[in-house]
Amino acid sequence: MKITATQYAKSLYEVTREKSQNEIVVMTENFVKVLAKNRQTKLAVKIIKKFGELYNKENGIAEVEVISSRKLEADQIGQIEKFIQGKYKVSEVIINNKINESIKGGIILKIGDEILDASVERQLRELRNNLRK
Repeated sequence: MKITATQYAKSLYEVTREKSQNEIVVMTENFVKVLAKNRQTKLAVKIIKKFGELYNKENGIAEVEVISSRKLEADQIGQIEKFIQGKYKVSEVIINNKINESIKGGIILKIGDEILDASVERQLRELRNNLRK
């Protein structure tokens, strides 16, 4: 039976949960040895990604990619953090602001598999489609 990246990530999370830094180092080294023994090292990147998602979920952390036409100001970041905390019931929000001038204005939020598009580009596209009807 093949073990998936998600199953590996859950296992790693469970064995490292509430452990000291030294214990985590030892368990992680053993985990890598198990991956090598099972010839599953190619899954390492996916395992790390899944582990991060699981850790964030269990600890009330939301990682958000915010795409905007320009760098966000501190007050805008604060507003986004409050919105995300309210919508997703998380205690901490990590924002990664990416610049994409083609969206003209507004923002696009990517949280996990969800995308919230409040860009001017999308609004113009919707207006154009509605005018064509």
